[in-house]
Amino acid sequence: MQFSFLFLKQKKATTFLQVCIAIIFSGMLFLSCKKTGIVIPGATNGPLAITTSDSSLILNQLNQNNTAITFTWTTGTNEGTNSAITYSFQLDKKGNNFANPIALDLGKQVYSLDYTTGQLNDSLLHHWNIAPGTSAVFEARVIATVLGSSLPPQISNSTEFSATPYQPVSSTLYIIGGATSTGWDNNLAQALTTDPETPGGFIYKGTLSPGTFKFITTHGSFLPSYNQGADSSKLFYRTSDSQPDDQFTISETSVYKITVNLITLSIKVEKLAQAPYSKLWIIGDAVPKGWNISTPDSMFRNPNNEFVFKYNQILNSGEFKIPTAATGNFSVPFYMPLSNHPDVSETGVQLVQSGGDDFKWLITNPGAYKITLNLLDMSIHIVPFQPYAKLWIVGDATPNGWNIDNPTEMTATADPNVFTYSGHLNVGEFKMPVATGDWGTDFFRPYKNHPDISDTDAPFVKHGTAPEDTDDYKWYIPVAGNYTITLNQLYETISIVKQ
Repeated sequence: MQFSFLFLKQKKATTFLQVCIAIIFSGMLFLSCKKTGIVIPGATNGPLAITTSDSSLILNQLNQNNTAITFTWTTGTNEGTNSAITYSFQLDKKGNNFANPIALDLGKQVYSLDYTTGQLNDSLLHHWNIAPGTSAVFEARVIATVLGSSLPPQISNSTEFSATPYQPVSSTLYIIGGATSTGWDNNLAQALTTDPETPGGFIYKGTLSPGTFKFITTHGSFLPSYNQGADSSKLFYRTSDSQPDDQFTISETSVYKITVNLITLSIKVEKLAQAPYSKLWIIGDAVPKGWNISTPDSMFRNPNNEFVFKYNQILNSGEFKIPTAATGNFSVPFYMPLSNHPDVSETGVQLVQSGGDDFKWLITNPGAYKITLNLLDMSIHIVPFQPYAKLWIVGDATPNGWNIDNPTEMTATADPNVFTYSGHLNVGEFKMPVATGDWGTDFFRPYKNHPDISDTDAPFVKHGTAPEDTDDYKWYIPVAGNYTITLNQLYETISIVKQ
């Protein structure tokens, strides 16, 4: 037993010595390899050889952004020249002997290559014309070239795999139907926005009215279309007039968000509680700032109706359109007419995505205009403005009280749009009629009842319009005294200043 114990001690000592020698030797070998330039971090040394991560692929567009296949290769050798190696990759259909390859120059220290599903599918369809749903066999190889030397290029083995491509869904989609502002005109159908996060996904955001709709893929053509499928959450791809033409139904006017996926043939329709935009602008040579997209004129958003925007201004002869952002470039959606240069009495509006039609409104008669855009019913009213020759103030704050037959008259100024009143006001209310003797006339009045007298908004309210006229809002003077009131009819602004 004692002999055995001594033997084991000697064996352990010998083993420790061997390990030390091995470590020293391997360190010398590593230094030697580094000197030749063969060892490169992240690479696999050895004769040039390539492998693939998969031998059989059935491609699916739902995975278009994911890696479908990875090719990996060894470093090859520079034959001790200490020179760098560059790599090129070739992929071709088997049997072509790489006569028609996809060839990529990859540079130095590259030892793998990924293909996404979308990239590979596009190559199969358009480089080799493989029919969707048809399997074909391909082979790949890599070529290594030692820079600055006369060494011949090294060509790896070929690695094989089979792949079956898919037919991609349409890259464009348009909404069409009586529920839309452009109706059933397939040349005016509004484009949906591609969803960059979802393969086959599209998004529409806009106003829809009671009626039906479906989708087309190409302007000017009713087929192919995407119709309602088994229920309102499913799409049906329609390619023939003999197939059912079931459509989606909208029962209430509102702003909607529609999310569509052409791969899964799914659709989701959501009614939004808010307008699609909180700010809008106006540009064109018809407006004072012209085509300046960096600092265009803002439209005024009605504080009581977030879907309504106004722009009152003296316009030049020329064009205009309405951008949804002031970003310094024109690559934003625009509100535009349904055709180029319609008569200003036309009320139709459409939202056009970047790259779509570039229709504009045209002002042929320069002068004062009031423009009202409604995003809920997708309408625009472009109305030449003629200022009233007389205006009055009426109410218990005014000298003549609530006497509509003889209200207190305001004073005209050199600007036909501007009227003033200077004099005593009592504690109380007032509003501004455009005629006397009839409470059923139109008024200038505030957006809310009894606003602070520093508030400058003075919208024109037409008789009988709801809810503005029925609300019957008025200004309120909290402290009696002498005041100057200045009203601008065109810009619908007011100044109330205590003297």
